[in-house]
Amino acid sequence: MADLIAILLLVIGCYALAAASVHVAYRLRRGKTRESKHYVLVAHDQHMRMEMYLRQFSSYSRRMGTDVHLTVVDGHSADQTTQIVERLSEGNKNIKVFADEGLEKRMRSQSENPSADLMWTLRSEGVVSKPDQAILVDLQNPSDLSKMPF
Repeated sequence: MADLIAILLLVIGCYALAAASVHVAYRLRRGKTRESKHYVLVAHDQHMRMEMYLRQFSSYSRRMGTDVHLTVVDGHSADQTTQIVERLSEGNKNIKVFADEGLEKRMRSQSENPSADLMWTLRSEGVVSKPDQAILVDLQNPSDLSKMPF
């Protein structure tokens, strides 16, 4: 009988130690800032897929515990792309729309790197800050879709 009591006390001690270590780990992590990623989506007439992309980013953010900031750059789409993004951004402060007047002209220009020109514009406008390692995804370029985390 004494052996059973000793084993029971050992099991209870292990549970108490595990619970205490979880609380200590939580308190140590509580003061740290969460990891954050910034994606810049270049969208032009993407209304068919835009809501799906935004919802997938939101789901990824919740699942991974990572703050995901989205900036959707729109060069005057003829469809409802901007309205979809604005509607979904009402409930999410991490989604922003940036209307770029010269987006099409910049992407068609003979510049060596139109993506770098766009990132420079976003930094100069204050949309993307220097510490942000923003990931630029052109939604019309199928190879850029591999930059998305899902």
